[in-house]
Amino acid sequence: MPEEVDSRKGDGNVMRTELVIRMSDLFRATLSDSCGNEGFIGIAPDASKYHVVAPVDRQIARGLKAWVRPDDETPFGGYSGWHYFCCLTYIAQEQGNDGNHRTRLEKARENGWLIQRWGNGRGFDIRLKEDMD
Repeated sequence: MPEEVDSRKGDGNVMRTELVIRMSDLFRATLSDSCGNEGFIGIAPDASKYHVVAPVDRQIARGLKAWVRPDDETPFGGYSGWHYFCCLTYIAQEQGNDGNHRTRLEKARENGWLIQRWGNGRGFDIRLKEDMD
C-alpha cells in the first residue's frame, strides 16, 4: 500500500500531499526495451495514492495515446483523471542476471528522479522510498 505524508509547502498556509513511491514499484515499472512493453505509474488526481501498470504493450499504449484528449492522461484505458508517467525502459545487457539487475535498478532510479520533476510540474510532491539493495 502506498504511503502518503502531508507536508506544508510554500508560505505555510498551503497544504500539499507528499506521495511516497517505493523504489521497488519503480523497478517493477522499469522494463527491458527489448520486451516491447512499457511500465507506467498512475497517480490519483489528488496525489493521495498511486498504482503500477505494467506491462502495457508499447504499440497499444502509443496508438491509444494519439486518440486520447490532452486533458485525459489515460493512455491505455486507465482511471479517468489520473496522471500516468511512462517509465523509461532499460537496455538489457548480455552480462547475465546480475548485470541486468544493476542496469534495471539504475534506470529505475533515473525514473524516480524524472517522476519527481514530472510530479512537481503537475503540482504535487513525490518522495522516493529506498526499499531495494
